[in-house]
Amino acid sequence: MTRYPARGLLLLVAALSLQLTGCSDDSPQAADKNANSPSAAESAVSEPTATEATTSGPFSLREYDGPIDPGRHRVPLISWERTYPVDALVRVPDGFITPGGWVIENGLDGTAYGDLMFFGDVDLVDTDPCGAGQAIKPGPTVRDLAEALTGQLPDRATAPRPITVGGHRGLYVEMRVPRNLSRCESGKFTVLAVHQAENPWYSAGPGRLLRFWIVEVDGQRVMVAVNVVPGRTTHAAELVHMAKTAEFVENVDG
Repeated sequence: MTRYPARGLLLLVAALSLQLTGCSDDSPQAADKNANSPSAAESAVSEPTATEATTSGPFSLREYDGPIDPGRHRVPLISWERTYPVDALVRVPDGFITPGGWVIENGLDGTAYGDLMFFGDVDLVDTDPCGAGQAIKPGPTVRDLAEALTGQLPDRATAPRPITVGGHRGLYVEMRVPRNLSRCESGKFTVLAVHQAENPWYSAGPGRLLRFWIVEVDGQRVMVAVNVVPGRTTHAAELVHMAKTAEFVENVDG
């Protein structure tokens, strides 16, 4: 696998502005790719091969763009100019890609699209994802965030229930996005925001099922998020399995 230069704007625009409102718009939006990929000679000299990465330990997807080799990989927590003490450790099966290392996706479009993300901080939650709601700051605990999410649309969200991910106890919540978003402002279902960046909102398109596993890892709240369309997203079961079996390790990249 070949690494690409860091993409702060890719992370900001793509990860936190999932405009999934139609077949052509139902996947993360990415900023223009400004950096050129390194030459084959440079890659051969400066970067480990997939085999070397596998034998030497989990391969970090940080700043990596492209197909993911099957195996165990370290995935950074989504951030904006922040550094977190932990990474997620995920066993990725064949058939997945990552645009920058911050998300694992199936590489498809429309309702077939699905992804997996790991959030380090959730700064704001929209009290009405489909209307003119208020952006409120959830409290610092796992339960604070779980209850803030279920309070958005109580009739479309499950009550928080206890779970364990990677040996860390927490709460699980799932939310079903309405199939008709005509009353939503700009046709978006805005769920939460990460940091006070230019466009920090995590939003979803009609008919999506959003699954959230919220745990505390050594004092760091982590939210694992899977985004699919039930019965239509390709590899949806694999995305859920990766989320439920994820582990957490020290961030050694800084």
